[in-house]
Amino acid sequence: MADVRSVKVVIDEAIRENRFGERLCYCFATTFVLVGVGVIIWGARSGDGVVSIAGSIAGILFWPAIREARQIRKENMTIRLLETPLSMATTADSAAKALRDAFISLWVKKNA
Repeated sequence: MADVRSVKVVIDEAIRENRFGERLCYCFATTFVLVGVGVIIWGARSGDGVVSIAGSIAGILFWPAIREARQIRKENMTIRLLETPLSMATTADSAAKALRDAFISLWVKKNA
């Protein structure tokens, strides 16, 4: 069985790889809100309703970006929580069982 240190290194690497996507989603969310609010204000000042509607659409795109960022964050937490059962496993079979149980409880319920 791999030692605890190597398990921690792999988990930290997986989380580090997810950080870029999480930050990108937060940047998109911030950009969509700022652009959307800016276009709404510009449309209101110019008296053009179509421009204001376009700004509203840009602002609404904030929600999918935030939802994806939250999902990435949840996956990072899941990966981090797997560290405990894996570090406590003494054999490859017990590690495989811990992983199988964790994935079934976290992912099968969501997809069912």
